[in-house]
Amino acid sequence: MAGEDESLPPRPVTSQNRRIGALSGNTKGIGVGAAADAEAAAPGEPANEHSAQTPMPPVAPTDRTADNAVPAPARDISLPHVGELASASEDAIVDPSEPVLESIDLDSWKWPEYFAFALTRMQEIFPTGGIPRGIGPVREYVTEDHDFRPLTIDRQRWPAADEDWSTVGDVLANTHTDAWLVTRNGVALAEEYAWPMKPARQHMLFSVSKSIVATAIGALADAGLLTPADLVTAHVPALAKSGYAGATIRDLLDMRSGIRFSEEYLEDGSEIRALFEAVDFAPRTSTSANGIKDFLTGLSREREHGSSFVYRSCETDVLAWIAEAVTGQPFSIVASEYVWSKIGAAHAAQVCQDRWGGSIADGAISATIRDLARFGEMIARGGTTENGERVLSAEWVEDIFTGAADSAKVFAASPSGRSYPGGMYRSQFWLPSARRDVVIGIGIHGQMLYIDRSTQTVGVKLSSDPEPVSLAAQHGTLAMFEAIAEAVAPQPSTAPQPSTASQAPTASQAPTVSGLGFASLVGQNTLY
Repeated sequence: MAGEDESLPPRPVTSQNRRIGALSGNTKGIGVGAAADAEAAAPGEPANEHSAQTPMPPVAPTDRTADNAVPAPARDISLPHVGELASASEDAIVDPSEPVLESIDLDSWKWPEYFAFALTRMQEIFPTGGIPRGIGPVREYVTEDHDFRPLTIDRQRWPAADEDWSTVGDVLANTHTDAWLVTRNGVALAEEYAWPMKPARQHMLFSVSKSIVATAIGALADAGLLTPADLVTAHVPALAKSGYAGATIRDLLDMRSGIRFSEEYLEDGSEIRALFEAVDFAPRTSTSANGIKDFLTGLSREREHGSSFVYRSCETDVLAWIAEAVTGQPFSIVASEYVWSKIGAAHAAQVCQDRWGGSIADGAISATIRDLARFGEMIARGGTTENGERVLSAEWVEDIFTGAADSAKVFAASPSGRSYPGGMYRSQFWLPSARRDVVIGIGIHGQMLYIDRSTQTVGVKLSSDPEPVSLAAQHGTLAMFEAIAEAVAPQPSTAPQPSTASQAPTASQAPTVSGLGFASLVGQNTLY
């Protein structure tokens, strides 16, 4: 979500356990465990700080249901430092899974002491449906480690970023980063993981999931199974008596239905809180709906469909229901057949489900960071993979970047328009500025997918920020990816050239990383 954060409590001060360590890259330490590093250290000297994990004190959960919270007996759980970036080696990262899982339930999985871990273990906490990768070849990346931390971010362009952040390193260190990756034309320019993330581990995407769902809808439209102008009820008659009567698929794609729905995560009685209860993301009450589909049929309309832009997670869940209706398959299989199996993914993704089998598609897809980058790369290339396979029509992708004639005007009139002046929302992607060559996917708690089609740069940041929505973190992350995209010299690409994209910065506007090397940037105070 990209709303304002004025009503939210102040962002928690970053714990020392959340600091980001020095860059160690995504290939260092492969096959070398912490014990081996310790043995290699000189006598009397400590082992490498990125392979020897420092245990945290035992976690002492609190009884949060009592009026006066009383600490529960401490469990014997020694965790690595959450947020301490380490080698990408599976062997070098301590993983005390079972003791942590035994402490997590429907209430505690979002507690700060468990949150980062829970986001990488959704399949062990909730029912999930697998989104298979298929049997096609994997889109491989060449690995190059670059330390982009010294790059200066442009706070004038992204003014909501914290005033104390001036570099890429500041953003990474203060936004609860679990993993981040930047790719361009098959090269992984920078990639890091912090416990409990690993290269092959899926991480909850929250509302970045929406962009994946809408892409599946686009592929179904390309296949002739639906059109954006179709009435929702033509495919899902069960919604005929709900507020969705009269709404079109395009209304949902652009979040311009007239449905009454509050996305205030911290507000008691909001519809998003009721949705969480319906799908067991929060403890149920006597009035909770029985699953996502039961919840959707009970929503009412408060304005004309097709008018205002109002961010509503429920729209995406209806889109997933439509995908199931037109194919006769569970959403997880639809997402695999029409999207995930075609992008060169190395791993399956997954989507959480309620106990009645409904997919929580609005924000509960999990994927590895590289696979999400592969998805973003497909969008950047105009709907094709690097080997030329068509996943999404060029027309659908172009429409994401250009929008309808009134998209920008309607967006400007919404609360989100104050957060992203000149931006718009189209087919469940955000365009964060008046530039029409960058789209992003945003998820609460610090998730972002950044796609710059003019430079073919894709950035992914996965996080575990305890604050649901932080505009400061969103602007900081955008500034971070933008600084990297502008610093790396453009490379020849076979990707289709966008007809409406703005020009990428020239060499005279910004120092570049010539040939993807980084030495020329060391010591630079500013980029542009």
